[in-house]
Amino acid sequence: ARAPRASMHPPLTLENHPKCREVVIAFKRCHDTNPIGKVFGACNDEKWALDACLREQKLWKARENLSRARASNERLKERRRREEEGD
Repeated sequence: ARAPRASMHPPLTLENHPKCREVVIAFKRCHDTNPIGKVFGACNDEKWALDACLREQKLWKARENLSRARASNERLKERRRREEEGD
């Protein structure tokens, strides 16, 4: 069986990538203005900037999620502690 094909990057919707808005716009603009050149590397600088930004955004999102999870776990521990004391 063949492995699933990996995509080059996630769908570039601006609402999904708020921290990379300007980079996404620059990348799309480059592809629009260089329909053939994009195949030969005309947009490589924009692509590398996009990759770096998406990587940073992913790390930021992971840190935010971890922070929220830890806060939620603390609330849950506190609630369980109070319930045990009440019994």
